[in-house]
Amino acid sequence: MALPFKTPHNYLCILEKPSDNTTFNSIIDALSSSTYKTLLTCKPSIYLDTLHDFWKNAQLEVQDKKPWAITSSVKGIKVAVTSKDISEVF
Repeated sequence: MALPFKTPHNYLCILEKPSDNTTFNSIIDALSSSTYKTLLTCKPSIYLDTLHDFWKNAQLEVQDKKPWAITSSVKGIKVAVTSKDISEVF
């Protein structure tokens, strides 16, 4: 059974320098050499059922009065997402 997926809702970053407009070339150079280039140019599949399940059950975990993680359960599996997890992935 194929899982339905949502087409990307954000546009991908195209890091090509146009020849007719050089205004943003320095920004394109900076983004091209950035450690976040993959994040800006990848096209992940977003599965609607999983997305809805995650946010339906999501709770914010707080430590020392600061947000620490988003916890949830997806199809019965407990998930915790922290800023460290996101940094490690990208």
